[in-house]
Amino acid sequence: MGRYTIAGVKPLTKIKVLHVVRPAAGGMKNHLINLIRYTDKNKFSVTVACPPGTSMWDELYDMGVDLIPIPLRGELSPTKDYLVVHTLVKYLHQSRTTILHTHSSKAALVGRVAGIIARTPVIIFTVHNSIFYEEWSRLKKKIYSTVEKILARFTDRIITVSEALKQELLVKEDLSPTRLTTIYNGIEVEKFTTQSDLNEIRQSFNIPESSMIIGTIARLAPQKGVSYLLKAASHLKEYNVTFLVVGDGPLRQELEQEVSERGLQNRVIFAGKRDNIPEILSILDIFVLPSVTEGLPLTILEAMAASKPVVATRVGGVPEAIVEGKTGLVVSPKDPEALAVALAGLLGERDRLNRMGQNGQKHASEKFTVNLMVEKTMDLYKQLLLEKKIKTQR
Repeated sequence: MGRYTIAGVKPLTKIKVLHVVRPAAGGMKNHLINLIRYTDKNKFSVTVACPPGTSMWDELYDMGVDLIPIPLRGELSPTKDYLVVHTLVKYLHQSRTTILHTHSSKAALVGRVAGIIARTPVIIFTVHNSIFYEEWSRLKKKIYSTVEKILARFTDRIITVSEALKQELLVKEDLSPTRLTTIYNGIEVEKFTTQSDLNEIRQSFNIPESSMIIGTIARLAPQKGVSYLLKAASHLKEYNVTFLVVGDGPLRQELEQEVSERGLQNRVIFAGKRDNIPEILSILDIFVLPSVTEGLPLTILEAMAASKPVVATRVGGVPEAIVEGKTGLVVSPKDPEALAVALAGLLGERDRLNRMGQNGQKHASEKFTVNLMVEKTMDLYKQLLLEKKIKTQR
């Protein structure tokens, strides 16, 4: 059983870790759940502070994870944010938590304030996406950058899920490279290599047997750029291809209207939110992610694990995941014509599609496994504990 000691303090069983996260779906949720599921339970005792009544809360509850309910939301809310900080400070003091690990910019804001007040020994912030959102005003970006620079001084390590995010923080916040660590997202590759009844899945969407399928899996929000995929689809009407859009979000009605306006009603299927992602990936010929901004999207890794070629935009860590010309193609963001050209160039080359898919599965298995992600995170925990002279014993 793992134990640790601090000078003058009675040894305790296991290192206490508190994760703080805002409401999250998709990549961030899956990242945290996998991290918790495979954390070394012999050495670390894990608790999560997050909003109740969310899919993340429900999944963590079903896993038997200790949970702390907090009213954390995406936007600033002085009253609720104060309550969150108060709740976290009280818990950190009473539990004598050693590692505070925050996820996303809002959770990192309130979580690190609480950690500083409670004098938590180790404070970590994982950056999953760009924290300088494109739609923000210049003033808001400036304020946020200033706050981040201050909080970074009290943060033992900032984890970025891609080198691109790391470079963004180095440039925009002028941080020391020693304060930043890149740990790539990881997936359970074996989940996406299982065989499925392709005809049955096709029929569930009423997709003709003769049609090729180009699909995307994304939250229907501005940063995912699904509108650019629809624009590209309008350039590919002469091809026998069906476009499958999996996911939901605030732009769904607007995107459905765009499909109607472009005369794509018989070519685009909105499948809504789905849980059977491995089965859906199995019927695709090409996976597309036309994002405007990204960290390191799990959907690209999952598509590669499912042996699917990927066409995606050159944003965030996407070029770090895709080996250009070998596992997929990368195009400029907000350029539907370039996206259409890339897709058209692949549609008629079945051998090339198969070859890219095989290369992608090998690439995902070697570089983007959940075991590798968790191993590097555990190593970072241990490194920071040593730096703080908090000793783990076996």
